[in-house]
Amino acid sequence: MMVISVILGGLIVAVVVALAVLVILPAMARRMIHILLTRPMSDTLAELYLSLRSTPLRDFLYASLRSASGEMVIRPMGSAKPAHGFDDLAFTAAQLARRPVLEDEPVDLATTLGAGASQPLTFSMPIFVSGMAYGLALNKAARLAIADACGRSQIPINSGQGPFLEEERAKAYRYILQFGRWVWNRDPEILRRADMIEVQVGQGAMPGNAVLASPSEVGPEIKALMRLGPNESPIIHADLFLHDPRQPTPLKEIVEFLRDTVPHIPIALKMGADDLVEENIDVALDARVDVLVIDGTEGATGNAPITLSDHFGIPTLYALSRAVRYLQSQGASDDVDLVVSGGLREPGDFLKAIALGAKAVGIGTIAMFALAHKQITDTVPLYPPTDLVFYRAQPKLPLDVRSASEGLYNFLESCRKEMTLALRTMGVKNVHDMSAQDLCSLDPTIARITGLRFAGDSPNP
Repeated sequence: MMVISVILGGLIVAVVVALAVLVILPAMARRMIHILLTRPMSDTLAELYLSLRSTPLRDFLYASLRSASGEMVIRPMGSAKPAHGFDDLAFTAAQLARRPVLEDEPVDLATTLGAGASQPLTFSMPIFVSGMAYGLALNKAARLAIADACGRSQIPINSGQGPFLEEERAKAYRYILQFGRWVWNRDPEILRRADMIEVQVGQGAMPGNAVLASPSEVGPEIKALMRLGPNESPIIHADLFLHDPRQPTPLKEIVEFLRDTVPHIPIALKMGADDLVEENIDVALDARVDVLVIDGTEGATGNAPITLSDHFGIPTLYALSRAVRYLQSQGASDDVDLVVSGGLREPGDFLKAIALGAKAVGIGTIAMFALAHKQITDTVPLYPPTDLVFYRAQPKLPLDVRSASEGLYNFLESCRKEMTLALRTMGVKNVHDMSAQDLCSLDPTIARITGLRFAGDSPNP
C-alpha cells in the first residue's frame, strides 16, 4: 500500500506541475514577448542580444575577464584569428604533361639543417616539434612523450624556453636547445648536449616581450633545474644578454660566444614574424647564423596576452614569401636555411611551405592534440584537454606518457605517408626538389604575395 501511495502521490505532483507549466509558461512567454516588442531596447535583454551581434562573444568574454580581475587576459594555443594563405594554394599533379613517381620508386624526405657546420642537423623528414618549455608551458609527461615520439620518428625536438631535462634528452633523436633571454641552460656542458642551438628573440604569439612568472607558478623541481632559489621568479627578459640582463648583448656577440662553446653544430635564430622581416634578416646575416626560424603570427604559446597574440606580427605565409625573396636578393639563399612555424597543422601545409622555400617546418598546437588524443574523453566536460599537457603546480589530470607518445608517433607517421604520396602525385622524388613551380594560387591576392601563378589565368594566354 505504501508503494502505491508513493506512486499515486508522484503522479499527482507530476500532473499538477504539468498543468502549472501549461498555464504559466504561455502567460510568461506572452508577457516576455510583449515587453520585448513594446519597451525600449535599453530596458530589456534585447540590448544584450544586439550588443553581442556587434561585439563578438569572444570579445565580450575578454572584457568580462578583464573587468573581473584587472589583470591581463592570458590565452593559450595561439591567436583566434584565422590563418592566411595556405588553404589558397594548390599543388600541381603529374598526370600527362608531367610524369608521376611510380609506386615502387623511392621518395626521399630526409632533411639537413646547417650543412656548413661540421656536425649538421640531419633528420628523417622536414618536420620537428617546436619549443614548448618544460615547466613554463608543458608538464614533464608531455615533454617525455614528445621526446619519445620524435625519437621513434627520427625528427628533432626543441627544448623551448624551459630548463634542460636529462630524461628528455636521453629519449630524443635530435635535440634543439634554445638559448635566450634567461639565465638557465648556460652551462657549457648543457650546451654541448645539443645538436643545434636556437637563439630565441621572439615567437609568433609573444614577439620579444619580457615574461615574469610568480614564484608559486613553478614547482621546486623546475626551480632546481633553473638553479633558482625558492622565492626567485623565472624571468624571460626582453632582450638578449650574455652576463647581465640590464646590459643587452648584440646577436653577433651571442653567436660568437656559442661558436666558441659549441663549434661543431649549427646556430639558429628564432624570431616572430613582423613587418621588419628584411631588417631582422640583415641582423641575422651579419651575425652569420646557419638557420633562420620564423614563427608566424598564427604561432601559439601557453600563456600569451591576447593583445600580443592577436595584434602583433604577420601571417606565416606572408613572412615566408618575403624572407625567401629577400634572401634571394641578397644572394644568401645558400648561406642560411629557412625554417617556418605557426599555424601549420597537416601534411599539405608542410609541403606547401617547403615548396615556397622553407627547408623544414615546426609544429606545436597540432602536436598537443595528437598527444592528448587517447585521453581527451577523460577530460571533457569538466576540464579542457589542454589540462593533460600544460604544466600546473597542482596538476588535476595525469597524462599517460606511453599513450601520449603513441598518439604523436602515429600522427607523425601518418604525415610521413601522406607527404610521400603527395610527392609521388607531383612527380617529385625528393622533398627538397619541390619549388614554386609545383604550386598555383586560388586567390589573386595570395598569388601576388607569393609570386605564384593565379590558377584562374592560363599560363600561355
